[in-house]
Amino acid sequence: MKNRLFRRRPKRTTFGKLFAKAMAAVIVITLLFAAVLNYGIEYFMCRQAFSQQSSLENQLSTSVQYKEDKYDKIGGRLNIASLEMGMWTYYLNTYGFEESFTVPFLGHIASDSDREGIAVSALIDGNGNVMISNAAKIWCILKTDNNPSNNKWLCYDPEGADLPELRQLIDHALDVRYSEHRMLSFDILSAYVDISRHRIIPHTLRVYYKKSDKRYADLNEVIFDDEVIALYEDTEINTEGINLSGYEFMDFQGNKKYGDDGPETYPSCGFENVWGVEKEKVDKAVSEKYKSGGPDYDDQFDNTIKNGNASYLTVTYNDEKCTLFTYFKVFVWNKSVKRMYIILTGMFFLIMAFIAFLRCWAKNTKNQSQYAFEDYQRALTNNLAHDIKTPLAVIGGYAENLIEMRKEVGSEKELKYLSSIMKNVAYTDDMIAKTLELSATEQIKNPNKTKVDIKALAEKLTEKYTTAFEEKSIEFTVEGGGEVSADEDMLSAAVENLISNAVKYTREGGSIKITADRKRLSVVNDTAENVDTKDLLMPFVKGDKGRSDKNSHGLGLAIAAAAAERNGFRLKVDCKDKRFTAVIEF
Repeated sequence: MKNRLFRRRPKRTTFGKLFAKAMAAVIVITLLFAAVLNYGIEYFMCRQAFSQQSSLENQLSTSVQYKEDKYDKIGGRLNIASLEMGMWTYYLNTYGFEESFTVPFLGHIASDSDREGIAVSALIDGNGNVMISNAAKIWCILKTDNNPSNNKWLCYDPEGADLPELRQLIDHALDVRYSEHRMLSFDILSAYVDISRHRIIPHTLRVYYKKSDKRYADLNEVIFDDEVIALYEDTEINTEGINLSGYEFMDFQGNKKYGDDGPETYPSCGFENVWGVEKEKVDKAVSEKYKSGGPDYDDQFDNTIKNGNASYLTVTYNDEKCTLFTYFKVFVWNKSVKRMYIILTGMFFLIMAFIAFLRCWAKNTKNQSQYAFEDYQRALTNNLAHDIKTPLAVIGGYAENLIEMRKEVGSEKELKYLSSIMKNVAYTDDMIAKTLELSATEQIKNPNKTKVDIKALAEKLTEKYTTAFEEKSIEFTVEGGGEVSADEDMLSAAVENLISNAVKYTREGGSIKITADRKRLSVVNDTAENVDTKDLLMPFVKGDKGRSDKNSHGLGLAIAAAAAERNGFRLKVDCKDKRFTAVIEF
């Protein structure tokens, strides 16, 4: 019961201080979470890039070597592989959250920051020439009748006929993919078509824009069911200087367009799209990363982000060995990923902060109850001590009077009893004084700190124990020096109680050594036997478990500890090999 009531009390605190400390831990934990999440996102996405790169290689190698175009719908294996390169060479991954959390589409539909990511594929012959690649091209489907088997895929390749208006259209389509996360809508109204080679050169284009885009507010309107659904602009392509031999002019003005609800007419052109990436990315990847002997570095996770990951696969086309080259450089931190990262980190922080708030609230509630009990206990102890002092003084006075009255006529036994009463009254009075001193020390809130010379203070406090040193033949030394900022009165109380305790319990012929510096003051003394120091800083706890020692109240070390704590210091005690050590750490 004693230990529970009088164990060393921790320094009082408030909810604000508790929560501030908890939030410091929350911030550290959140930073660790953010670092792990950062690495995890990059690692996961790069692993996905490796996987998709491998899958792409398998798909393209099959197309180049084995796919058949029985009905000449696309124009042979090279055209098939070229179309697949444009459509499928990209890095795509979603985290399973909302659409807004979609992360890098490298070379495909992406946010504008994904321009820095690269996903390239190319078929390179034995001489290092690029046969086909995923450089951006316009693809469409030509319908000559209502039989789907007769449909033909047609391609416009800027490398075959470089027309500024069409290159501008391709650049605009890529911009829309990066910035608006969508495919550009456009119709080919008329074109020059070479069906045998599956080539098309658009002549007239109609490009559609969002009706909400104020930049194009003065354009024509597409109206469907009396509602404006889009804006459009028609552009005629200048084909002057282009060799059009083998091409046939076709007019698709009559076929169904965006917003039309009429029957389809033939010939018609549909499914117009731009697939692929900037040709500059392809050229740079091939020139810088392609090596006929294969890669000269390991495919590592960091490389996928910093240097990119190049892959080389030998394939056969028309009995000629070629290289299927793919190159991925993952740009992780686009806008959507940053947003997701910030949201996840923020959610983690808020959850941790809420948990910290609940824990601090619960602990503060418990502390308030404990503080109220401590205040009640201290008040009870102080009142009890004050109330006992008066009858104790009366008892002492009566005993002293009886001794004076009976010292001539009283028996030896009678005088011995009276003397014992006086000793116990003095012992109890001293205990009450020490109890009140401990209570007063614990209630000090704002110590008056000044610079204190530690060695000089120790030497001054030991002067009154000179006689005790001589009587017990104690060897006493003070070493060290230095100053510390402290309340001198409280520090004096702490040091004097340590010295007094050392004097009481040092064995005959033993030694006491005080060592002081700017970091600590230690008092080391020899004892007759080892002392259990586990609860020795608690009030009323003595090293003598039998409590037969009437020279001590078990309050000296408790007062020293309280005085040290009020200065912001800490008292630690230990006893080994019959040497008791008390240290005040500054």
